[in-house]
Amino acid sequence: MDELMWLTVGAAAVFIIEAGVYFYWITWGNGSLKPYINDSQRPHQTFKVLQTFKTSTQKIALVEVGEEVWVYSNGEIMFGTKQDENEYAEVIVHVPMAAAKDAKRILIIGGGGGISVREALHYENVEEIIAVDIDAEMMDLGKRYDRLVSFNKGALNHHKVSTVIQDGRTYVEKSLDTWDVIIVDIPEPTERCPSLCGLFSLEFYHELKEHLNPGGVLSIACSTVNLMPEYMWSIEKTLKECGLFTIPFHNFSNKTGVDWGYILASTLPLEPDDIQLKVTTPFLTEGRLRDVLELPYYLKNFENKGDIQTDQNSVLLDIVRRELNN
Repeated sequence: MDELMWLTVGAAAVFIIEAGVYFYWITWGNGSLKPYINDSQRPHQTFKVLQTFKTSTQKIALVEVGEEVWVYSNGEIMFGTKQDENEYAEVIVHVPMAAAKDAKRILIIGGGGGISVREALHYENVEEIIAVDIDAEMMDLGKRYDRLVSFNKGALNHHKVSTVIQDGRTYVEKSLDTWDVIIVDIPEPTERCPSLCGLFSLEFYHELKEHLNPGGVLSIACSTVNLMPEYMWSIEKTLKECGLFTIPFHNFSNKTGVDWGYILASTLPLEPDDIQLKVTTPFLTEGRLRDVLELPYYLKNFENKGDIQTDQNSVLLDIVRRELNN
């Protein structure tokens, strides 16, 4: 009887130890999804992790949610094969394309997913699109991962598109080329990647201005402005400081409740009424364009708030920190 009892106790102890090891492995160890999917960013519905991997710059997770694939970077949703992604891409691309005097040469910084490139290819007069991304694996996903290629319609493999694996700022600083439209579609700086401040700085915007053709425009992604409007105000103030004319615009997603902000910056004076769409798109109709160009009350910078981001400070990172700590 004693022998049977000790065998039972031993088996139970082994089970508890193995369960503990497994719990540690999935919670904090190599099996944990936390480095890949933040708890606050987990899908509310059933999901399946298709793949996780590390690149030279980030931790990537491909997650299947229903019929969609969501791409995570360092725990945050970066983009996905979903309808609100189509809306986001239409707004950040077609507003500057409509505002530019010409639109033959396009530079997209942060173009690894290929969705913005897909939208720029709607214009027959486009001669060349340069898509720059710092992460080779991310660019490869946009070129070869079948479900993403289907979503971006093979944009990164199009004969008018050249892809470059390089830091966006380094590429511009070393380039002798000029462009009609430059789109900067990168995430906000975070503690994990504070160096992103350098792609929003006054010094870099001066560099971008020098690489614009006459009548050329910039389109800058400004994150979720309903959560931190000062982030957009600071980017606009920085663009104005280097002598560009600006128009803030936004896109409120009825599906997610998120209001995405952008700044249009031009080498020439420009009014919202001057902007007329040049192509037909499913979401961004002329009526919707007027809504996009009309800021809601909470985004209007009546008190001239915001600070200038330079290479010597961390204005945007500080705004993000304050929002995360609220």
